[in-house]
Amino acid sequence: MDNNKKRLLCKPIILIIISIIEAVLHDFHGRIRAYTKEGVSTLAEDVINYIRGKHIDELEKYIMSAKKHDFFDMNDTKFYDTLDSFRKLRNRIHIQNTKNDFESDEYVAFNEKRKVVAEKLLEKTLVVMSEKYSRNFNGYVQDFELPWDKHFHD
Repeated sequence: MDNNKKRLLCKPIILIIISIIEAVLHDFHGRIRAYTKEGVSTLAEDVINYIRGKHIDELEKYIMSAKKHDFFDMNDTKFYDTLDSFRKLRNRIHIQNTKNDFESDEYVAFNEKRKVVAEKLLEKTLVVMSEKYSRNFNGYVQDFELPWDKHFHD
């Protein structure tokens, strides 16, 4: 496939990646609230109680919660700020761009560089969630494989 045709896939790839991150964070918060069997033993009790007492149900709130409690052990806000920026980019699925987030030309807004950043965000999210907050209960969850070469190496 030539680069022009690949470039056209940047928007759907970014939209899907950020939606997957939202699903992972939704699942994580759901596990905390629903007292699931595998639980979240790596979280402090006060964090668990805080989340159980809140109504967190959309990506912006999931990101704010992750940032507040530093779920990803980033020790700074750059990761969370980038994630929030990509939440706004994901919301550009609506072509009207009424909030003027990013460039008005979608071909410019959804580019290869941002696709790679989205891949990195997803990779970091999946690695941290699977290692630090494992959902693996009695072998029900298998390892995952990304459709790109790893950006981060062990």
